Amino acid sequence: MSPTLQQAMHALHQTGRLRLQGAPAVWSSGILVLLRIVMGLVIFLAVGGLVAVVSVAFLVENPPWFGMIFGFISGLGMMAVLFFLIRLGMQRQEQFRETEREPVLLEPAGLTLRGIGPIPWRDFGPAVKRMVPAEKDSGYTLRAVMELTNSGMFNVNERTPPELRERISPVMGPMWNRHHRYIYVPGVEGLQQSDVIELINMAHRMFGYGGVRPPHPPQ
Repeated sequence: MSPTLQQAMHALHQTGRLRLQGAPAVWSSGILVLLRIVMGLVIFLAVGGLVAVVSVAFLVENPPWFGMIFGFISGLGMMAVLFFLIRLGMQRQEQFRETEREPVLLEPAGLTLRGIGPIPWRDFGPAVKRMVPAEKDSGYTLRAVMELTNSGMFNVNERTPPELRERISPVMGPMWNRHHRYIYVPGVEGLQQSDVIELINMAHRMFGYGGVRPPHPPQ
């Protein structure tokens, strides 16, 4: 156990309340890096296409101008759309990272993270690392999450404004049944993810269900 985690646990025991500085989680930083890599590839392909067209124009005696220009413009248009979508995704991810820097507050009333809360302890189970649907594709990925209980599913998916739900977790499920099933564990300045999990679970035992996992929400 790190000294910083020991200090945080001691403060929580002594005062019954703990305020920590939020920080971007590992997963959100990874997504931003991935988007930047994809944007770089799009730019590389666009420049490569231009170089190819110019090279053909100089090396071929009678180049097929119409086909080359039409193909280049069509490809450039598709890349421009892709570039716009990636840039939009990057802007949204950067905005999300700003909310991750909001204070993380653990208190009897609940957990506050990314500018939302307090979320009652009865609305979610203990923090664990588990496989969940990936944010950007149809596969699964390992994430640190807190599964919503029946009351949490209702409060998040029915009562929370849509623009705030995205701060809690990405939406999951098929198009006809999209909903939020988890709270993503927040990042905390100076603490490893495992430390944050341990600290949240300690608060959950103090203020919530005494370590007993709440009922599993409907699928």
